[in-house]
Amino acid sequence: MDYPCTSNLAVDLGRIDYSACLDLQRFLVGEVRSGQIPGVLLFLEHYPVYTIGRKADPNNYPMVEVIKTDRGGDVTYHGPGQLVIYPILRIASGDRIDVRAFVHQIEDIMIDSLKSYGYSATVGDEPGIWIEEQGRSRKVASIGMAIDHGISYHGIAINLAPGAISGFEKIRPCGLNPDVMGYVDVRRDDLMKTITDNFSLRFGQFRTIERNDLPPMHSSDISPRSTD
Repeated sequence: MDYPCTSNLAVDLGRIDYSACLDLQRFLVGEVRSGQIPGVLLFLEHYPVYTIGRKADPNNYPMVEVIKTDRGGDVTYHGPGQLVIYPILRIASGDRIDVRAFVHQIEDIMIDSLKSYGYSATVGDEPGIWIEEQGRSRKVASIGMAIDHGISYHGIAINLAPGAISGFEKIRPCGLNPDVMGYVDVRRDDLMKTITDNFSLRFGQFRTIERNDLPPMHSSDISPRSTD
């Protein structure tokens, strides 16, 4: 594929190490900033890992090895059985960056996508996407974003299998009891397509490509960047 590219891209990375994916995100933030790509939607699954955001409380993850990140939020778990979505998009309008409005758009996309499969999902007093299950509210998706000079990265993790929530038992995810975590019974490929379609409605068309069609990343392209 030739770059610069004129269309948003969506790609399924399969299962990928968290740190390697963070390097890839930072590289792609640079590609979006330089105009090589309008925007990228990454779909993936991580090997088991615990990560913490900028406002993490150590009391929520005692004796658990974590990776510190620059996203918002507290401690969370990623692992097999989740679908992780990282939208790398330019969200600034001139000099104005409305992060709250962008997060609301992401929440609406997830709610609309789950509605397609019969789930009445909502946002509540606590962060994330929630559903009602057997008379209890269950958190099925976690959201933690970062903004680098008007470009988003990090994103959403939605639980698609019972095994995906077992990893939360060692922590208090975002300060909550781990038994609030739940999952939705939706096929991964189907949900990816629905989410891509809903992103396209709000951010312009996304073209699905193969992993190898992403711009080539070299070690010199990767450098830590501060968040706004």
